[in-house]
Amino acid sequence: MEKAIGIIEKKIRDASWEDVKNVFDTFRLLAATLKQDKENILYLIEDKLGMLCLKAKKIVKDFEEKEILRTKQCLHDFFGKNPDTNPTVLRNEMQKIIRQEIGKGFDVFRNDFERAILKHIQETVDYLLRHSSDIIHEFKTAVEILFEIPMGKFEYSVDICKDSNFYCIVHEYTTTSGNKFHSILRSVLSQPARRKLVLHEMIAEIASNISSNCDRILCDATSGICATIEYYARQLKGLGNDPIARIEQAIHEGITQRSAENGVSKLVHQRLLTA
Repeated sequence: MEKAIGIIEKKIRDASWEDVKNVFDTFRLLAATLKQDKENILYLIEDKLGMLCLKAKKIVKDFEEKEILRTKQCLHDFFGKNPDTNPTVLRNEMQKIIRQEIGKGFDVFRNDFERAILKHIQETVDYLLRHSSDIIHEFKTAVEILFEIPMGKFEYSVDICKDSNFYCIVHEYTTTSGNKFHSILRSVLSQPARRKLVLHEMIAEIASNISSNCDRILCDATSGICATIEYYARQLKGLGNDPIARIEQAIHEGITQRSAENGVSKLVHQRLLTA
């Protein structure tokens, strides 16, 4: 590109003033078009960001519903297989089961979920990169036609930050019921009834516990998606800025040399360009 910049300076210096003004106006139009194309992609990014977040929400919601049913079934199975266990022991054993099952379920889901979300992020980034590559290629081609020279390789890149720090914190299960009526019932109910009350309380807590973990996963995933796409958007804003700045500089250098050779002040030429 260095060679092309030097040629542009010479062309501006040697061309007629009418040609210089036409080239300058056309180049400004090309630069404005590139800017508008980048803004259009930024709007597209917003749509893709929303779609990715909705996709993550659906995956988490489907898992939540299935995991609640699966864990509840584990408790029912344990309850049915241990008919003689007293309520206190039953509660303690069910707490262990819940911790184990939720931990196991979320460990598997976390890995699958991370892979799925990262795959969707990569597909989205690749899609947007192709669009970015197309618009910079079109701009490069137009510049080559305008100045009638090969521009060589435009040095640009978009460094994508892939945030894979999706995590899940499975809290130890603890009963948090403060229902005084349950406390009263425990003192008067028979052991079979108290066992059923324990089962009821444990099942009631499962949904809350699993939902809380799912909320954490979704919150972190959404943050990761937004961080990745927003980082891409920031990179995109600078796409093509360097070659535009260098070509503009070459045009102005050519005008400066032309002004000096023709005995006309550079300021006069600049005013004519913007007229």
